[in-house]
Amino acid sequence: MDTFLVDARRNPQPAIIPGPNAINEKARVPLAMKLVLLSWFLPEGMSFFIAGMRLNVIRVIFLVLTPVVFARFANKISSRRYRFVLSDLFVPLSAFWMFLGPAVIYGIGDSLAHSGPVVLEYLIAYMATRVLLEENGQSLAFISMLCAVISGICLDAFMDTLTGHYFTRDVVTAITGFQKEWNGGWEDAFRFGLLRAAGPIEHPILFGIIAGIGLLYSSYVRIRWRPFCIAACGLGIIICFSSAPEQSVLMGFGLLVYGRVMAGLRVKWLLIIGAIAAFALTLFMASNRPFGALFDVATIDPSTAYYRLYVWNSVGPYVLASPWFGVYAPDVEYQGSVDSLWLVLAASYGIPCSAMVGLSMIGACSLPTDLGRALLGPAESRAGTVSGVIMAVIIFAGFTVHFWGSLWILVGLLTGLRAHLGELGALNRRELAAAAG
Repeated sequence: MDTFLVDARRNPQPAIIPGPNAINEKARVPLAMKLVLLSWFLPEGMSFFIAGMRLNVIRVIFLVLTPVVFARFANKISSRRYRFVLSDLFVPLSAFWMFLGPAVIYGIGDSLAHSGPVVLEYLIAYMATRVLLEENGQSLAFISMLCAVISGICLDAFMDTLTGHYFTRDVVTAITGFQKEWNGGWEDAFRFGLLRAAGPIEHPILFGIIAGIGLLYSSYVRIRWRPFCIAACGLGIIICFSSAPEQSVLMGFGLLVYGRVMAGLRVKWLLIIGAIAAFALTLFMASNRPFGALFDVATIDPSTAYYRLYVWNSVGPYVLASPWFGVYAPDVEYQGSVDSLWLVLAASYGIPCSAMVGLSMIGACSLPTDLGRALLGPAESRAGTVSGVIMAVIIFAGFTVHFWGSLWILVGLLTGLRAHLGELGALNRRELAAAAG
């Protein structure tokens, strides 16, 4: 069992919180969440078009879930089983701005066709984990299933490395005929003589970050098939042959070790935020090329750092010229890829949208999950800690990687998961106090 509240009126004792490795065996992932977990990673080749909008299995599931999750959210509020989390404000605001920016620049029709799928994947993914996970222990069951799914993705991706071509994606393409221009054709597809694995995911870097998320969860939270998940996700980190996922995982483990060492200090995460702010301020004051210095630190390959700096220098002036609602595309001379989530969001929808997406991830951590301040079982408390660390890793990786497709959906799911855990800890404490009173 993970967390149980004892009726203090009959047994005036504190909540029963078991050992750190306990899992509520009765908790199950809701059916709707199982469907989401089994479809969010499916290849782009399994897509079809309706009225100019590309749909796939996960988007159809999200369309069906849209009225469900908002009805459940309204019911949660009316039943007083709700605690406000800052991401509940910033996620809808960022979704609204994703519609508003293109509507102002291109018109409402273009906004619906192009922003609609992006908003659907982000907003409904967030709402799904935010409201469909309700009971103690469900978050652990969700993480366990998620890690198993990511492990399967990693094993599938290993076939890419073994065969020298994108095995699953090529099979799907042969069946459906759906193919993107870059499919298997970018210049750095091979490193060390081996194909950079991607499996069903859209790009090797995105695949590597997903594998890293699975490795962080499976290493820190007691789940089923834990050794298998650790091994499979560790393999995924290697075969993507990309520095961004590797650095992200190292950063994640570093933050987890820091959290354990400084467990007794309540302001430990504020100290980290302060240190990052001081580092950024020093960088901008001491260097005449602050972004270049940042990318030198954030990337391993000097040529990669130079390319990221070139992208920011090329696209940045256009963004600053149209900061509120995004860039009018015909005015942009730069035609290469933009490898930064934050720069892409600012260029596509405006700087406010980019800021609000970042604030959504930070806001999801606004309610604590540590045992001193939240009434959670140790296993769920650890899940909350690693989910918060993953939010920080995603924010960091977003400066050198653009997220789309499967990883963009996963970001929404994990943001909602962290918000759910924070709310759950607060509700458990409130219910125990009410029972004791």
